[in-house]
Parts: sequence; C-alpha cells; structure tokens
Amino acid sequence: MARTTPHDRPRTRARAEGGPLYWKVAARLLDELRDGTIPPGERLPAERQLAVHFGVSRETVRQALEVLRRDGLVATDRRGSHAALTGPPVAAPVRLT
Repeated sequence: MARTTPHDRPRTRARAEGGPLYWKVAARLLDELRDGTIPPGERLPAERQLAVHFGVSRETVRQALEVLRRDGLVATDRRGSHAALTGPPVAAPVRLT
C-alpha cells in the first residue's frame, strides 16, 4: 500500500475524492475559497474551528492547509493556527450590457 504525505497535492477533485482525508478537506476548503465563502485576503478560521466545520481532527486540517500552502493557495503565519489567502482580493466581475 502506498504511503501518502501532506506533500502529495490534490491536483483534481477526482484525485482528492479517491485519496486520503486531508486531500478531501483541502479540496473542500479550496471550494470555499473559490466560491467566496472565504473571500481572498481574509484570514481563515483557526484550525480548531476548521476541524469542527469539516468534522475532522486538527491534524487532518493541518495536513490539508500544508497541501494548500505548498500549492501556493494559502500562506501560513508563525502562529500556526491561522492562514491567509495569497494574492490580492478578487474584484467582483463587471457586468457587460
């Protein structure tokens, strides 16, 4: 059986769904970041809150955040329990008439 680590990246939803739990959490968190539930530039909730939200352990959340950090999608700070999206906030699309 292959051993997985937080360094393995969930490049596609299909891979995340077939992989370890932290890949699934990373994919779900990425969905929330992309759909605006957590706006770009906002701080993410604490690991403990994310663990409750996703129904997983804090270690699973840590591994998911590490996957997203390594993919350049979040930036973690020294406190370890929070992360912030990288890049500038995304403006709402302009409606063309």
